Amino acid sequence: MKFMKWKILIITCLVCLLPILLGLALWDRLPDTIAIHFNIHNEPDGFASKGFAVFGPPALMALLQIICCIINDVNAYKHGNRKKFEMATKWIIPVMSVLLQIVTLGYSLGWMIDIRKVVALIVGAIFLVIGNYLPKFDYIKNYNIDAEKARKINRFIGYESVVMGLLFIISIFLPPIFTILCLWLLIPYALISVIYGIVVGTKPAK
Repeated sequence: MKFMKWKILIITCLVCLLPILLGLALWDRLPDTIAIHFNIHNEPDGFASKGFAVFGPPALMALLQIICCIINDVNAYKHGNRKKFEMATKWIIPVMSVLLQIVTLGYSLGWMIDIRKVVALIVGAIFLVIGNYLPKFDYIKNYNIDAEKARKINRFIGYESVVMGLLFIISIFLPPIFTILCLWLLIPYALISVIYGIVVGTKPAK
């Protein structure tokens, strides 16, 4: 696996695991049972032991980060480097790991945190990042689509992603039902993307 960029893989995985140190530092102050899942009304509905809450999520994020880096590096090896996009996508999971763990542990310590707003903000930011960089791609993985069609499809999905990101961020300032509506909108978002891709990808060249 000579094409793997090991330095950024190791650094980002360490960042994913960094919140464990925070959990150990706060260990004596943390309750034995910690809320790790919340409903749309900011009410905890899923709990875990302190040990799992401190070690489990960062370890899972590190595993996801390894998969993310492998996929990115394989794509770069096959289709060429897109350094800005790769850098952005490779830092999404580490940043999420740190932010979500801080929020989770902070809530268990009595911080007044609206989990719904935090998650909506993170999801919105991810969509904005994807929407900003996707139009720059001139290929679609695993499909034999020429560069011009691929660029057109990616540009369309990029614009869609920016709209979704803005809607999620706007929902932070509105009642919780609007965040739920944004989640439901992910279904037509995906369907429209697929249909548009099929229509453009199978359209005969002029």
